[in-house]
Amino acid sequence: MKLARVVIGLVLLAGGLYVIIGEHFAGTSADATVNARLYIVRAPIEGRVTLAVKSIGGRINAGELAAEVADERFDTARLLELERDRDNQRIELKRIAGHRDALSQSRAGFDAQSTDYQRGRIRQIEARIAETRATQDAAAARLREADAEFKRANELNNRGVQTAANLDRARAKFDVAQQDVESVQQRINYFETELASARMGVFIGESYNDAPFSTQRIRELDQRLAELHVDEEQIKGRIAQFDRQIDAERLRVNRLTSATLNARVPGLVWDILVDDGAYARRGQDLVKLVDCNSLVVTAGVSESLYDSLSVGATVQFRLFGDERIFDGTVTRLGGSGASTLYANLAVGPSPQHLQRFDVTVTVPGLAQQPDLGCAVGRTGRVLFSSGPIAQFRRFLTRYGF
Repeated sequence: MKLARVVIGLVLLAGGLYVIIGEHFAGTSADATVNARLYIVRAPIEGRVTLAVKSIGGRINAGELAAEVADERFDTARLLELERDRDNQRIELKRIAGHRDALSQSRAGFDAQSTDYQRGRIRQIEARIAETRATQDAAAARLREADAEFKRANELNNRGVQTAANLDRARAKFDVAQQDVESVQQRINYFETELASARMGVFIGESYNDAPFSTQRIRELDQRLAELHVDEEQIKGRIAQFDRQIDAERLRVNRLTSATLNARVPGLVWDILVDDGAYARRGQDLVKLVDCNSLVVTAGVSESLYDSLSVGATVQFRLFGDERIFDGTVTRLGGSGASTLYANLAVGPSPQHLQRFDVTVTVPGLAQQPDLGCAVGRTGRVLFSSGPIAQFRRFLTRYGF
């Protein structure tokens, strides 16, 4: 029995030494920290800050409100000036519209007056034509009478019973009657021409203009209305231009007087850099958020282990106090004194870490665990080569233990 106990003790001692020495020479990091990039919310304008996030460590989703900035002291004189100029143009447009309506009413009155005048003038000319036609009929009757007398005088002269003087008087009377008929016909032609022109709105005759006063006033009003239409279109164009300038100025004022800052990534509130209600300068940092989509593990290793590593190498990571082991990949070999690499990371390096060689590892399995999806700051170890304990765990896992 004593010999058996000695043998068992030696076996246990040998196993313990194997594990201790094996783990010592296994490729593991001295320290490893779950890290992530920082996303900083900055003030795009000057103004008073209203924070939507109230506590450090709170979760925030992508698109969720982080803070608002409002500048109540912004100068809006340019916007007010544009709006005043546009209002003045609208007042001028209303004035022109009123003037145009008044001129249109006046034109309608002159148009009715011109129509009445044209109708009266046409009736007057038609009456003169009728009167002249009656005169023409009388002249034609006198011509027939003169013609008969001339024929009788000529017949008597041929028979020798009448003197030549009487024949000459009869001939002259016939010629005068014939000229009277021709004169009356020309007078009718004159009145018919005047009537045709009057029906077209042009009035001709002695002591008459080509158009009555009402028609002349209509032409003047039409010209003035055309000028007002041009002025109206120009003012409408200026109003449309002012509207575009006002819209652009309002957008500029809105951008410079208020800003809504939403989180672009899901993460954690890592630090609040201003007090709620404080006045911030343009570009000032307001809130630091941890980008939970960018989880990495930063580790420090010895120089001898570092020299044996390469980007893309497969590793394992285990958190302290957690039995789960996650597969990872080396993505960056930062070397020694890698403090500048941590400027945009949530957890900075310790002085001891900077004395070692920096290695960055991606571990996709962390984000798939509900309790480790944004476990920034948790520590553990990175296993670059398997030791006895890791082999024993894989053995137990393989057989369902």
